[in-house]
Amino acid sequence: MEQRAQKELLELFRDAVKVGGAALEMRVRRFASLVRASDEELALSIAPLVSGTRALRKSTAPAATSPVDADSRLPLVRVQLPDSHAPEPVLAGEAQQQIEQVIKERHAAERLEAAGLMPIRSVLMSGPPGVGKTMTAAWLATQLGLPLYTLDLASVMSSFLGRTGANFRAVLEHAQREPCVLLLDEFDAIAKRRDDDADVGELKRLVTVILQTIDDWSPLSLLVAATNHGELLDPAVWRRFDLTVNLPLPAYEQRVSALLSREIPLSLAQVVALLSEGQNMSSLMRAVESSRKQQILSGTPFEETLISWASSLAGADDVSEREQRAARRDAKIFLRHLRGESAREIASLVGVSHTTVIRTVSRLKEAEDGRT
Repeated sequence: MEQRAQKELLELFRDAVKVGGAALEMRVRRFASLVRASDEELALSIAPLVSGTRALRKSTAPAATSPVDADSRLPLVRVQLPDSHAPEPVLAGEAQQQIEQVIKERHAAERLEAAGLMPIRSVLMSGPPGVGKTMTAAWLATQLGLPLYTLDLASVMSSFLGRTGANFRAVLEHAQREPCVLLLDEFDAIAKRRDDDADVGELKRLVTVILQTIDDWSPLSLLVAATNHGELLDPAVWRRFDLTVNLPLPAYEQRVSALLSREIPLSLAQVVALLSEGQNMSSLMRAVESSRKQQILSGTPFEETLISWASSLAGADDVSEREQRAARRDAKIFLRHLRGESAREIASLVGVSHTTVIRTVSRLKEAEDGRT
């Protein structure tokens, strides 16, 4: 484009954005997206005009009314305000670094935009149930000082033809006007492969709307999608997100860290972590909570209930994994030691020498003493 004409166009955009509000900002951003392929320089010049840095500043203006379904009048999003006491998710090394990068870029949005760069606007998290996807979205919202809007699928998925798409667009437009973290949970339910013959045409059209929205997403807000079944997503969806984060089942180190964060003694945390291989974080935390309840309601020692739960996960006595066999044996010894049984009694019941019992108990105690 001719340099003089480009300058005039930028001035026009600048003046328009000053008075046009969020709707016009979205149109200018869409224009930049359309010309990026043919005139990257122009697109980069437009980016600072529709800055997303306001998303990181606390707004004093009252939030707009959340969108509702036209027929049921049910809200289409659940709103959760930032909670300074929200627990930090325990993530694997790479996932932890990726989430920290999101926070770092959003906090440095002004400096990035001054250099013609855009902070991360959209994140796709995938992994099995219970690994912390929803908790991570809430943690991001807290760290950014933004409310968390969670799409309510039950309200959005209307039985009326055409209403589902209208509901979904209403949520997306609202989230781009009001700075927030928008969580699209169970994302595979609305962004399934378009070659799935089982889906009706409306849902297939919805995927197209999603793709266009992600491309033009306003930097005012952070879009977070979460799925338990990444293989069901339309292939084009993966390419649209600025960042994809895989959250696998927690490794041994993560399980130990999570238990320690709940004030579990190190020796107990190590045994339980070894025996809970293959468990998701939600199951582990539910076991901790259940054990605490049992202590209050029935007087059963917390450690005894938690170890019993962990021991039941190890399966039969012929577990092949060496570490799990050792951990299961340690759990039996530790549990009976907590019950006040003598080393010789424990040795007879577990099938080891009493010196092995003494060494095991001493080792576990030493581990705890070393931590404290």
